[in-house]
Amino acid sequence: MFSTSCPQCGAPVEFRSAAAVMAVCAFCRSTLLKRGTDVERIGELATVLDDASPIQIGTAGRYDKRTFTVLGRIQMTYDAGAWSEWYVVFDDGTFGWLSDASGQYAITVREPDDASGGAWPAFGTLEPGMRIDHGGRAFLVSDVRTARCTGGDGELPFRVDAGWEARVVDLRTGNAFATYDYSDADSNGGSPAVYTGEALTFDALAFTGLRDTENDTREKRGAEMVPFACPSCGAPLSYAPNVADYVVCGSCHAGVQCTAEQQTVFAAQRKLEAVKGALELGAIGTFDGVKYTVIGMMRCRVPDDEETWDEYLLLNPKRGFLWLVQSEGRWERVQVLDQWPTIGSDANVTDGGKTYRLREEYDSEVVYVVGAFNWRVQVGDRTSIIDYGWQKDKLTRERSDAEIVWSRAQPLSGSTLAERFGTPALATAAAAAATGATASTGLFGRKGPHSFAPLPLVFSALLVILNMGSLFSFSGRSVYVLVGLLVLWLPEWLWKSFASDGGSA
Repeated sequence: MFSTSCPQCGAPVEFRSAAAVMAVCAFCRSTLLKRGTDVERIGELATVLDDASPIQIGTAGRYDKRTFTVLGRIQMTYDAGAWSEWYVVFDDGTFGWLSDASGQYAITVREPDDASGGAWPAFGTLEPGMRIDHGGRAFLVSDVRTARCTGGDGELPFRVDAGWEARVVDLRTGNAFATYDYSDADSNGGSPAVYTGEALTFDALAFTGLRDTENDTREKRGAEMVPFACPSCGAPLSYAPNVADYVVCGSCHAGVQCTAEQQTVFAAQRKLEAVKGALELGAIGTFDGVKYTVIGMMRCRVPDDEETWDEYLLLNPKRGFLWLVQSEGRWERVQVLDQWPTIGSDANVTDGGKTYRLREEYDSEVVYVVGAFNWRVQVGDRTSIIDYGWQKDKLTRERSDAEIVWSRAQPLSGSTLAERFGTPALATAAAAAATGATASTGLFGRKGPHSFAPLPLVFSALLVILNMGSLFSFSGRSVYVLVGLLVLWLPEWLWKSFASDGGSA
């Protein structure tokens, strides 16, 4: 460990990692570059925004049978959101990075520069969904970003200045995770720095020394949701600082980006009729034994289609985000996946030993949005969606211009939802909406009943009425009538059997 004093303010500064070349003074925010036994002040780096992450400098964890310790971090911001990269050092002296993005985590270590030995694709040619073969495995591009550093803390293994720009591409397959960092590719013959590792759940990393996010953030910011006046119309609004900073006003529909210093309009107000959803902003529901607050709501549709569905974003300070989706009166609980399914073909994917079959492909367009979100969402935003099903479970792939996200949806009954929110009226409303949706779509509608009924019922009734006498005479003709009934209902039974294994049920 190397110890010295900050040349700007005299405060003690420690370099606990031999690989660290830069540190940020915790007192005056000076960035200090290590040169042998001396340090040089090269600038100043802003304090990272409090994003309510439970990780802090000094937090320890385990990965790949090794213990690691968090020594520093940089906070990266792009046009629609932000995430943190934590610099970690393992007990064998090697270092890596822990990505922390809205409650999703991945830990990676850098590969040797000559590990690939082949030509690299140019940054501008990569887009979400492209296949990249790396290390003998087929990866899919999951995220393509240009981001800039807006804050930092602790020790870092390379020089980072305020405004430093990173061009990064993330790749995934199953729980395997890789990052191509093109930040210095232009000066390195076009070759990116390559980091490989895994996407992991919070619990799998076996953290110790975490911060108390609930008490700590409340002490710093006074409340979980901070009220403010809309800068466009003056209506009262609220946001979760540095967790859900993008707010859409329910009165004038202006998009507002919030910071501790000010609130700035990022999208012009739109003339939209007010929409009342089943869940109100601020409603509190209990899931998995903890309380979640509804902070945002989007109404979406297939472009040029009148049918809509609602998506609600819920937040718990410790557990992160949760989605509830209401479509045709039916509810689903949706969770973003840490581990991607295995793509077998265009028609099916495999997850947890179960084969999910293709149900539907469509585009989604945001037609109404209100409340706070962890990214900049606007009316008119579009994503391409593919749904895969196994029994009552559904896996969904959402693709935008910059990223692909996989999520799992599980049905949630109206009575369960009402119990979670302590609002009995939700159960009644859900039942009425589901009945109305089934009646309105009809047999041949795009979202209609997923079977051949009522055709078998109608023709069975006709067959029985026309052969009433023969049916009860127990003659040879009775057998023909029974066989006819079997033939009428066989397609329905086969369809339902298929649907229970992933068909459009």
